[in-house]
Amino acid sequence: MRILEISNGYPPRAFGGVELHTHRLVAALARRGHAVSVFTRHSDLASADGTIIDEQVDGIHVRSVVNDAKQSGFEAHWRSDPVREAFAELLDRERPEVVHVQHLIGLSHDLPATARQRGLRVVATVHEYWYACARVMLLRPDGATCPGPAHADCERCFLAGTRGEDPGTAAAPTTRSTVRLALARHLPAAALRALLTPVAGGAAPRARFADMRAALGAFERVTTPSRFVIDELARHGLVLPRTTRTIPLGIDRSGLPFDPPAPPPPGATLRIAVVGHVLPHKGIHTLLEAAARLPAAPLEIHLHGRRWPEHPYEQRIGPLLVADPRVHAHGAFADGALPRLLAGADVVAVPSSCPESFGIAAREAHLAGRPVLCADRGALPEAVRDGIDGLLLPADDPDAWADALRRLIDEPELRARLAAGARTRAAEIPDMDTYAAEIERFLLRP
Repeated sequence: MRILEISNGYPPRAFGGVELHTHRLVAALARRGHAVSVFTRHSDLASADGTIIDEQVDGIHVRSVVNDAKQSGFEAHWRSDPVREAFAELLDRERPEVVHVQHLIGLSHDLPATARQRGLRVVATVHEYWYACARVMLLRPDGATCPGPAHADCERCFLAGTRGEDPGTAAAPTTRSTVRLALARHLPAAALRALLTPVAGGAAPRARFADMRAALGAFERVTTPSRFVIDELARHGLVLPRTTRTIPLGIDRSGLPFDPPAPPPPGATLRIAVVGHVLPHKGIHTLLEAAARLPAAPLEIHLHGRRWPEHPYEQRIGPLLVADPRVHAHGAFADGALPRLLAGADVVAVPSSCPESFGIAAREAHLAGRPVLCADRGALPEAVRDGIDGLLLPADDPDAWADALRRLIDEPELRARLAAGARTRAAEIPDMDTYAAEIERFLLRP
């Protein structure tokens, strides 16, 4: 098949979660004999938006378009004429059989409709909540959970986030009419909620919400990495097509799994690894504050991920790093280094403050035979079974996390049992080739 993948970024110009996932899926689809190409974007403040770079990456044709929303205004962050024009020209030249949307952030919401207008099949993997939240993860700039577009002015929140301000919230109307009550007798609850969900704020947030509904409506079939994504979008008034299936993402198993070390004796140092960017939504402050409540406990915390010195989060987390010599911030790590990092840990912590949509770090830990200390937010309970292959803990609750750390230090039999559960769970985690075959069967084939 001729397949065009759409992603918000692509290596070597971008290395986020969706970007790396797309790169690995493209390689797996190519191994299965498909002709795959990629349409993506990149940032270049010195070039005009719409500037095109066509290049070969690992033998794959990649068209990357500059888009930094250089024109002012909220709408520039989801609508782009230059991006749409570059995409349309690529479609007319390559004529793919199917267009697979991984992400539209940084691109333009009307790419699915542009492909459909040419008679092409358009499918999608909806990774998280961008369709409901311009800031992606339903978090306000101050880190508080956002109740969604029916209760908060998305334009104000988004633009305040770029300036580090507190946007506040705006109440949405909640009145019910006889028309709504009549519709309720004939429509499923989720569909009714989607039709009737109000949007707070002015014309721009309402326009964005309508555009997101249109984008979702252009997809013939959709996959999500977790059931939580489906439920969360529906809660905010965005219903995915009936042909939607949850297919957990494939995980790069290079160097994994490997045999874990023998359980340590009671009182041995507990080595904790955290893998991911050091940003507020990852909740690393909760883990560090928990450790601070156990100043004499034999533990080490190793942070493996990029830090952002200019980010306001550094003002909160920096003093915690300096105050505790047991905490080590190692920074970003090279591709392929993950197995070595996990081999040096006894447990992996995923203390996310945001409603995670999947939980790659938790699954990578299980592949390494490591139990997971995990926040109970978002889709993470789909990745970790409490008391079997990890412990689910209240997000943003340092006291609960401190209690869990103490248990793991004092109860080596608990660590051994959770590690055994992690090894069992590892057998259920698909690799990229298995995942690509499932995506091909459900999503890409007519």
